[in-house]
Amino acid sequence: MNGRARNAARKLLTGLFVIIALATAFVIWMGYVAVWYQWQGVLGGLIGLFTSPGFVIFPFIYWVVEDTFPARYFIMWGISIVFWGLAGATFKDDERR
Repeated sequence: MNGRARNAARKLLTGLFVIIALATAFVIWMGYVAVWYQWQGVLGGLIGLFTSPGFVIFPFIYWVVEDTFPARYFIMWGISIVFWGLAGATFKDDERR
């Protein structure tokens, strides 16, 4: 594989990893908004839309209020972190050589 093809493959992988990481982060956020809506109705939906999930604190609040551990939240969070790491590992700034 020559340098140009390797560069293109690296850029494609970086883009794919970023898209997957963003998609999982979006799913986490949508779940967050849905929980706020479930708890507080329309006002909760608006609160969820305009606030961040507080990735570390929100699952524990959910755990206390709903009395169930939010395993899917942590799984999606882990997937997002792994793919951000993969995107960072495959990224290479072309300006610095």
